[in-house]
Amino acid sequence: MFRKTLIALAALGAATSASAQQAGPTPGPKSGEQATIPFLTRSDVRTFTSTDNGEGVYIEDARRNWYYVAFFSRCNELPWAVGIGFKTFAGSSQLDRGDTIFAGRDRCTIASIVHSGPPPEKPKKAKKPKGA
Repeated sequence: MFRKTLIALAALGAATSASAQQAGPTPGPKSGEQATIPFLTRSDVRTFTSTDNGEGVYIEDARRNWYYVAFFSRCNELPWAVGIGFKTFAGSSQLDRGDTIFAGRDRCTIASIVHSGPPPEKPKKAKKPKGA
């Protein structure tokens, strides 16, 4: 009985990963699950990385969980922001859909938050040869 259950679970895992690969690249094991970022204070955000086009941001919390936050429209100053701010509904301590992230003078309204892996690594620029 235990062996049949183990085989069934392995088959289910293989089918799930195959369907995830067909849907497109996903950055982490929990990617795509809707989420809120709980207990959001200054010390609870470890780091953030913006997408190059300003359509979203990866946020890592103090427990090293990654989230991908997508906006309703582009957040133009986010890719160059050194820091970001948060405004939640009614002073809540969690970040959720409809809340706002501030980057420079931009106010970016959150369309969705999903569990994610770390942001994809950016390609490194080729070095120019010396003397050229």
